[in-house]
Amino acid sequence: MPGRAWRLLAALFVSLSLFVAACGGGSSTPVAPTVADPTAALEPTPSPSPAPAVRDVRPDGERILGYVRKLADEIGPRPAGTPAERQAVDYLVGLLRSFGYDVSIQDFTVTNESGREAKVELTSPAGGPPSLTALPLARSASGSVSGRLVPSGLGRPSEFPASVSGNIALIERGELTFQEKVINAMGAGARGVIIFNNQPGTFLGSLSQESRIPAASISQEDGQSLLRAAGSGAVEARVTIGPAGTAVAHNVIAKPPGKDCETVTGGHFDSVPQAPGASDNATGTATVIEVAGVLAQSGQMGAHCFVLWGAEEIGLVGSAAYVASLRPEQRARLKAVLNLDMVGVGNDTWLLIGSPDLQARGQTIADQLGIGARRGSLTNASSDHASFISAGIPALMLHRWEDPLLHTPQDVSSRVQPRLLEEAARFSIAFLQSFAAGGG
Repeated sequence: MPGRAWRLLAALFVSLSLFVAACGGGSSTPVAPTVADPTAALEPTPSPSPAPAVRDVRPDGERILGYVRKLADEIGPRPAGTPAERQAVDYLVGLLRSFGYDVSIQDFTVTNESGREAKVELTSPAGGPPSLTALPLARSASGSVSGRLVPSGLGRPSEFPASVSGNIALIERGELTFQEKVINAMGAGARGVIIFNNQPGTFLGSLSQESRIPAASISQEDGQSLLRAAGSGAVEARVTIGPAGTAVAHNVIAKPPGKDCETVTGGHFDSVPQAPGASDNATGTATVIEVAGVLAQSGQMGAHCFVLWGAEEIGLVGSAAYVASLRPEQRARLKAVLNLDMVGVGNDTWLLIGSPDLQARGQTIADQLGIGARRGSLTNASSDHASFISAGIPALMLHRWEDPLLHTPQDVSSRVQPRLLEEAARFSIAFLQSFAAGGG
């Protein structure tokens, strides 16, 4: 381009620059660039997204107690195979799914003990109560037998009088298992057995094997009344146990998406027919829910699975069904099973019951957390951990033994202590994290 043209363009540029500066009032703010797309200027400027709220995911005893109230106070007694048990299943499934777990329901068949008829009727002397509130012992023989009531102490072999043969043994609960009492009564020739409670209220007992004679339970008050009556003269009675049917019960299984279980934490959610089951075992069930929720919401699901078992009260049926469903490789992968049973009542210390290695681990964790605990014997209590130990899978139960209202209508949520629920959850989380940290 010729030099003259360059000089003219340069002068024009300078003039324009002075004009712009003058219009800008001397401002040093740069001129905004031209918008290439006119429609873009019409789009609202997006507001910055608010930072997600940090949720408190520490265990909360009051929140756990809310789960207990739903199970024990609203749903109430939850015997295996009943509509109330299914209502509890639906509630638990909804909670676990809301935390993000893959949840399934495992069905299995049970003997429907809760629907069996049980009667204890006094046939003489006249004027006494015609019938007493009675419950069948699980696995009792069906049938109706009559005879004289014969007090037989606690059911030790030496306590059965010769007159019990062909009659009905009246036995107090305590010291011996129900199975031992019934076997001893059969050995003495009794035609039937009535076991009365050693504390106020009724109870639902369970035999470990099928009996050949009808066996029923009654309250402490009715039992003491019968003892007094029998001490004053002959008392004739009839014991009737109706046939047991079958029903479908359920386990609730929650797994982290896409993960295989390396631990299982669980507890039974069923109850005996006459009890709302707050302590036994809405407390354990609710604490399992809390632990699952805390781990999920804090991003620590890992390979921790959660299972809530049905039909514990009639012989650990749900946990046995779950163990039977595991493939060999699934059993081999399990580092530990933690069972929570009765974790919200009592002034005693925590019991750690189960596999010795896990007892030692649990003791160390409890000590670190400042939670008073001691190792207990497997003979102290039977619960769902036993199904796993029998299959060679290491298992531990966290438990509180002292509960005088166990299996009674008084087992309601007002008895439950949120502090204990929170301790149980804190222990459980620390126990599971000890495996996630490579301590398995």
